[in-house]
Amino acid sequence: MKAYRTIRYRLHPQTQAKTRKLHELAGACRYVWNHFVGVLRDEYTAYGRADSRWYSLLPRFTHLRKQVPWLQGYSSGLLRLSLKPIETTYRQFYKGEGGLPKFHGRYSHVPFIPLDSQRFKLQGNWLHVQKIGQLKLTGNNPYTDGIAKSGTIKYEAGRWYAYIVYEVQVTALPASIKPVGMDRNVGQMTRSDGVVHHTPEMGRLEARKRRYQRMMARRHKGSRKQGIKPSNRYLKAKHLCACTHQKIVQARTNWCHQTSREIADKYNLVYMEDLNTKSMTVSAKGTTGNPGKHVKRKAGLNKAILSSGWHKLEHCLSYKSNVVKVAPHYTSQACHECGHTDKQNRKSQSKFECVECGHRANADMNAALNILAFGNGAAGRGGRRSSGPVKRQTVWLDDHVN
Repeated sequence: MKAYRTIRYRLHPQTQAKTRKLHELAGACRYVWNHFVGVLRDEYTAYGRADSRWYSLLPRFTHLRKQVPWLQGYSSGLLRLSLKPIETTYRQFYKGEGGLPKFHGRYSHVPFIPLDSQRFKLQGNWLHVQKIGQLKLTGNNPYTDGIAKSGTIKYEAGRWYAYIVYEVQVTALPASIKPVGMDRNVGQMTRSDGVVHHTPEMGRLEARKRRYQRMMARRHKGSRKQGIKPSNRYLKAKHLCACTHQKIVQARTNWCHQTSREIADKYNLVYMEDLNTKSMTVSAKGTTGNPGKHVKRKAGLNKAILSSGWHKLEHCLSYKSNVVKVAPHYTSQACHECGHTDKQNRKSQSKFECVECGHRANADMNAALNILAFGNGAAGRGGRRSSGPVKRQTVWLDDHVN
């Protein structure tokens, strides 16, 4: 069965000429994007509709390339690829799922160069890009037999990175099933076998990031509409903030990969709650009454939930093991011993005591056992079903659990 995996490489231009070409090509992609975003926005304002199809934009791009001579010095195929997301964004906009495409600022947007299988070649640790040349790659690719299909080059925190998408073959779920239930909480993940995975502590890096953000707020950030460039001191603080943010992201990503690998080595089926993180972290600024403390408390909870990496861990587990989601109803209120469901069973954030049978346990551990039982019950493996509805759904992979 075919699947797609994205590998992140560090890109080394090695010479100043190639570095300058990468920056210039990314700037040309931004110029073409902004031109057509403005043209299509004017058409939509005037006629209520805009032809945003990629194949319809290609003849107009050819005309633009003839009108702007300096664009002819770059690969037309790479410049045309930068227009593909416009079609997707407009399609979602017409469905009411988002807004119009936005302009990419020179200092506010991450420079990127899109790639497809016809515009680049991979030869060992070297990446060949049209009209730029050979670029050295460093990184680990676990899919040596994969076929490179597409990719993106990005400039993040002062360094170039290449994201290559491979087409790989994945195996189906083996005959012997080893399931485990996992309860996701703020700052930790609890397994039904009693193991607790604590998320890395990012207090010092978060404080450093806030300090750099305050530095940026005190300095002149310029104005794109008025054509005023940001000050050098602002750009320096922005670079420091970006580097700190990247360290935070890399630490959390590394934790998700290490934790998911440890789980996948022991279990080939993981039951998780079907949580809607987007709804759980909705802003509380629109609340009525006196929202002062409530908004501050809700903002802190939202940040703690997002920093716990629930979705990232789920994504890492999805291609190393098989993930099945169950309904989250009553997992923290139901007693694993007798099945009695009552919100008074949850005495505190960590203590669980059943008012019916007196069973005592860690609240997260009890919830993880319930998730395992609900998942086995929904899959017909003899587990106890929940008193609420159970949703059985395999995510990310196309493997079906029998």
